Amino acid sequence: MSTTVPTPVFVPRPKAEQGGEQTPEADVPVKIGVRRLNFFYGRAQALHDISIDVPERVVMAFIGPSGCGKSTFLRTLNRMNDTIPGTRAEGDVLLDGEDIYAPGTDVVSLRRRVGMVFQKSNPFPKSIFDNVAYGLRINRLTENKSELNERVEQALKDAALWSEVKDRLKTSALGLSGGQQQRLCIARALAVRPEVVLMDEPASALDPI
Repeated sequence: MSTTVPTPVFVPRPKAEQGGEQTPEADVPVKIGVRRLNFFYGRAQALHDISIDVPERVVMAFIGPSGCGKSTFLRTLNRMNDTIPGTRAEGDVLLDGEDIYAPGTDVVSLRRRVGMVFQKSNPFPKSIFDNVAYGLRINRLTENKSELNERVEQALKDAALWSEVKDRLKTSALGLSGGQQQRLCIARALAVRPEVVLMDEPASALDPI
């Protein structure tokens, strides 16, 4: 993998929210802090000495050539790389000031707080409704069926999919087009209302307008 460092790009909030000319870094608490992060696939080093702060309530994009480590870096922020044998991270990744790689970290809870949408859509072999409701159910985030229905509907609206599927929520998600499946995965991630959403080229599988 190339050692080229991905370039971070801020999309700041409107100035009215920022209180004048202040930058996002100046007036917003740090949500994710990365300190001297190195990452390895076996003996091959993929990330080299990365340090960066990500403030709350901003959109940040990482831009770089294919293979420069963008996906690897994103996956260090909710420990998705843990699922790959032989990998290891060195350095600190802080979420609200707490090291997510500290011993005893609840990784399931971490991934609930830091959701992720992958480049390739990965809907579950379930109905459209059950795909979006999955995280809400297993984490017991709703009090009743009415609230569950409302959360599913809102997530589908947020992902610009509701109008296309509202009359077939009980049909299989695997019957959707590739672009619809990707929007479904975005809705599934948004439904649990994570504190952070990581998106790895989420628009690459969307249908062209």
